[in-house]
Amino acid sequence: MTKAIFFDIFGTLVDWRGSLIKNLRKSRVFDAYDDSFIELLVINWRLEYQPVLNKVNKKKIPWMILDDLHLISFNNILKKMSIDHVTENQKKDLVFLWHKLYPWKDSIKSLNILQKKYVTCSLSNGNINLQKNLFKYAGLNFNFIFSAEHFKKYKPHPSVYLGAASNLGVNPKDCFLVASHKSDLQAANKLGFNTIFINRENEYGKFSKKFKKTLFEPNLSVNSLEDLKNLSI
Repeated sequence: MTKAIFFDIFGTLVDWRGSLIKNLRKSRVFDAYDDSFIELLVINWRLEYQPVLNKVNKKKIPWMILDDLHLISFNNILKKMSIDHVTENQKKDLVFLWHKLYPWKDSIKSLNILQKKYVTCSLSNGNINLQKNLFKYAGLNFNFIFSAEHFKKYKPHPSVYLGAASNLGVNPKDCFLVASHKSDLQAANKLGFNTIFINRENEYGKFSKKFKKTLFEPNLSVNSLEDLKNLSI
């Protein structure tokens, strides 16, 4: 019997790529560049994501919340792309755009329906304040918020998944993780979680080949969260 459903956030419930492109353009910081350049900046920023998290998990750099890691990654990308006009205050404002991402069209309604049948929880590398701001902005509701910040490790480290289940007092085998990234699902499955893959075909736009694919067969694959509302899982 399923007692809790955990949800990844970035890509799974919110459109980070489309949101950042739109809001970076709104910021006017990159007025000298066209939309394709801004999209490439966003993609490059995201490509820095897992490598810097891995450095924290391997203790190559000290523990830091995701906001701070996003700033480090952003500085790296600005340097790589030869962008040198962005001020320190602007950088902080732009990092905060990760707190203001738009939900996919099925996210809000589907979460509210599932919450009537199951305990719903976030399980994200996003720090606690980031998640709270994001959920308020995007209109996403959960019974519980779980963050890598609680466990001082980042997914896919086992302590994040096991720690979240332990905090709820549930066995991983009685839980599902929903995510758009099979690497996340694979890590959870190794620890006993059931898994649901949500196919977000527009997550990476035309740059999907730049992101490593994980071969993994989840318990269930869906193209929309609405596919879950009538299922007994």
